[in-house]
Amino acid sequence: MGPHDTWFHLIPGVRDAEHSLAHALGNGWVEGGELHGLGHVIMALFILGLLTFLATKFKAAIGKSGDQGVVPSDKLDARGLVEIITDAVMGSMVPVMGHKASRQFLPLIGALAFFILFSNLAGLVPGLLPSTDTWTTTMACAIIVFGATHLYGLKVNGFNHIKHLFGPIWWLAPLMFPIEVISHLVRPVSLSLRLMGNMIGDHKVLGIFLTIVSVPLLIPVPIILLGTIVCVVQTLVFCLLSIVYIGMAIEEHHHDEAHAH
Repeated sequence: MGPHDTWFHLIPGVRDAEHSLAHALGNGWVEGGELHGLGHVIMALFILGLLTFLATKFKAAIGKSGDQGVVPSDKLDARGLVEIITDAVMGSMVPVMGHKASRQFLPLIGALAFFILFSNLAGLVPGLLPSTDTWTTTMACAIIVFGATHLYGLKVNGFNHIKHLFGPIWWLAPLMFPIEVISHLVRPVSLSLRLMGNMIGDHKVLGIFLTIVSVPLLIPVPIILLGTIVCVVQTLVFCLLSIVYIGMAIEEHHHDEAHAH
């Protein structure tokens, strides 16, 4: 198996489809005779399918509970897992956004948290790739956050969302505007590169230990535990920064009103 292969490449027809697609796209997309990134695409689709299945199980469990999900699950099943992650995300959002905005943006931040977390954890399974160790996946997530930040910033604050880019004093505008624009454009780049870099490093370390250790069932356990912590922390960092960016955008109007008074 190649460095970008997964267990899905053992499915008959996947390898042929990869070669056919590589030939159709041209040499710019081919690396070492293989279609660069196809394994990550397969893993991303697999994670989306897994999350869809988890959501279906969660909805069915809520329907059977008889309390519409008011009472938390007392066991770690599909419902319990979803509730734990959702509560953690909501707990991170409320101190920054408040209850009202947190409920509004929970579907967005929650979806990112589930996708990134499960994608990260997939890299701990030998033969699977974390779809988040490639820039195309992490940048797509970061662009979604970037778009939501400015879309809702404009929706809530109108022209004030753009006006604040020029700074508090008019004669500083020629200096402040390019600095602010660059700082906003750098946000998705830093979000994507931070997540990608940590996942590449985590995956490489685990792969090296699994290769050099003669008893791979026991020795790599500390490395897997450390990798699990890294996966959770990087999900938390990405989501927290996203919450801060969106929270700042939708709260700027209130800050302007406070200064005006």
